[in-house]
Amino acid sequence: MRIFGAKVDGQIYHARKAVYAVIPDNVGRVAAIIADNGKLWLPGGGIETGETPEQALVREVEEECAQRLHIVGNIGEALQYFYARSDDTYFAMHAVFYEGAFLGQTTGRAEHPLVWIFPDDRAHFFHTCHAWAAQHLCQART
Repeated sequence: MRIFGAKVDGQIYHARKAVYAVIPDNVGRVAAIIADNGKLWLPGGGIETGETPEQALVREVEEECAQRLHIVGNIGEALQYFYARSDDTYFAMHAVFYEGAFLGQTTGRAEHPLVWIFPDDRAHFFHTCHAWAAQHLCQART
């Protein structure tokens, strides 16, 4: 498991289990959502009680992107330490990453705008573990 971010001594970290999809297109870009704070994230999010990571990912992608998701395979796992100003909370996020493909739109409405970006610039994503997963998949595909 890859580790990102630095743990701040003396802080209490809240554990967060999450799952994200790296969804490539045929020209080397990956799908990203624009969160409410304007930052880019991979589609996905928190795993609810009783859900498998795969179930959570399919649900999150449908909610966020209004797209049905096909899970192609597992990319890997990461631990990201970060501070969320909006919550005034330190998090230790255990994230699982999957390669995915869109199967088509649902009847729902997307919660966030969807954009396609090249994953070669770490500055794009809010979390460095998202950049790692996107770059890892794209490098493996070339």
